[in-house]
Amino acid sequence: MSYAIVDPRGHREPAESAPLTPRPGSVPDHIEIGFLINEVSRQTGPDFTLYSLVIEDVLRERYPRVDVVRDAKPVLSQPADRAMLEKYRHCRGVVTGLAK
Repeated sequence: MSYAIVDPRGHREPAESAPLTPRPGSVPDHIEIGFLINEVSRQTGPDFTLYSLVIEDVLRERYPRVDVVRDAKPVLSQPADRAMLEKYRHCRGVVTGLAK
């Protein structure tokens, strides 16, 4: 017996691939890193907000001139809106998550 994997959304065209952003050869003196929190805080289990603060501390130890942009989405299941994403435009990288 054989099985077929079926997408409940119906037939979908493959996404157009885009090249990856080239990695820098070295880290500049001043960098800006973003944290986009998907869930502000959790009552039980892992908390990405606290986890991101630990990552920030490690970054600041290694790169004293790091600036951090931090925000949280108001609704976990909704994508971030354009205004929120605009805050991260100048960031070298953005870490997003919810730590479940």
